[in-house]
Amino acid sequence: CRRAEALSSPPLLRHKALVGGCCIGIMEAYPPVVCGNRCFMEKDYSAAIKHYTEALEEDEENATILCNRSCAYFEMELYKTALKDADAALAVDPHNVRAIDRKALALQSLGKRKDAQQQWMTALLSVGGDLDVYQAIV
Repeated sequence: CRRAEALSSPPLLRHKALVGGCCIGIMEAYPPVVCGNRCFMEKDYSAAIKHYTEALEEDEENATILCNRSCAYFEMELYKTALKDADAALAVDPHNVRAIDRKALALQSLGKRKDAQQQWMTALLSVGGDLDVYQAIV
């Protein structure tokens, strides 16, 4: 969530292919997750959620897509739903540092600071306590 501005896109996606939050033209050839990532970069979070949901219909236990959708929900300030997706990602991959971080962000935003801090500590310990590695991942 914190690194949305750092996302990059393949050269073909740099074309103006988004109209009203929908992928059209050249974007139709891409998988829904790619469209979701593009919409996220454009800060069209509801469209990103739509595409991530479509991608999850094909692969419902994909922790990366669940994390991405969690982040989009977070950006829309839908913290309970963001937490639900982070938990779903962790059910698939309990050691997923990004999922742990997404969960911590959602918990903090829900006013559960102590629980959030515990999650961040878990994430940090999962990378051997190396803050640089942790920051590079999230």
